[in-house]
Amino acid sequence: MSQSARPARARRGFTLVELLVVIAIIGVLVGLLLPAVQSAREAARKTQCKNNLKQLGLAVHNYESSRRELPPGYEYAPGPNGNSRGYSWTTWVLPFMELGALYEQIDFDRPVFDNVNALVRTQHIPSLLCPTDDHSPTGFVEMGDEQYAMSCYVANYGTPDLDEDQGQVGFVTTPFGQLNGPWGPFFRNSKIRLAQISDGTSKTLMVGERQNGPFRTPGAHGVHFEYETTWMAAVRDIGDPTDDHGHMVLFQTGHTPNHAESDDRDVAAPHAGVAQFLLCDGSVHAVSEEIDLDAYQALGTINGGELLTEL
Repeated sequence: MSQSARPARARRGFTLVELLVVIAIIGVLVGLLLPAVQSAREAARKTQCKNNLKQLGLAVHNYESSRRELPPGYEYAPGPNGNSRGYSWTTWVLPFMELGALYEQIDFDRPVFDNVNALVRTQHIPSLLCPTDDHSPTGFVEMGDEQYAMSCYVANYGTPDLDEDQGQVGFVTTPFGQLNGPWGPFFRNSKIRLAQISDGTSKTLMVGERQNGPFRTPGAHGVHFEYETTWMAAVRDIGDPTDDHGHMVLFQTGHTPNHAESDDRDVAAPHAGVAQFLLCDGSVHAVSEEIDLDAYQALGTINGGELLTEL
């Protein structure tokens, strides 16, 4: 007698409710994991930025050991079209950054804005770019039809106003004499020795970060709207040859780091809550944007005599 076939058992699938529950769980997990992934990526970018600053510190110290003075903040020589030099501290340390080939392409007998230097000044240098700044790696500061590759690192000018005082600091350029005033280690035609930093190299800022792109508070500074930082030079203003544009390669301690009212003379880093600084002793520190202004400005001077217990 043949055995009767049993009816096939129906295969059960996901109900709509179960599917929605699974999707919701996956969404929650992604929501939990994504900030952690982003945080890890930013930590890696900050580490790379810190390494960039350390390499800059080594280059500047090696320059100082070789030349017995720090590189000038930027060079100035009067000409019919304004500053006929402009070459920055960064340009002078290129050979100490394993960028000697790029350095050799520069014609220092011509102004930085001469067409002979056009190819060099449009070269972006990866070690001068903070990975968190997504604008600078392909951005240019434009002066008329001239282009200058952006950078993310600026040297410390001190507390004076870069626009008002850059042409009045000649008295501190006397090589290796006693310095007076609220100056940092870099300014127009500066020639400072590390030994002259009487406040202590571990208590004095050397290089800070500045992102490029629009100001944090649009329209807060009249006709100025964007941070503009280059590596090669402080370039004369075509419309006003008396303006050196020293802020292109230097910073002043006018506002605390990342301040909402910061402008193109300040430090404004792309990292949340902090800006990273190279100190004159070669160390790199993340400085909170909540730092007291007086303490921050004390870090900006080389011989102010201020007492700082801790950075």
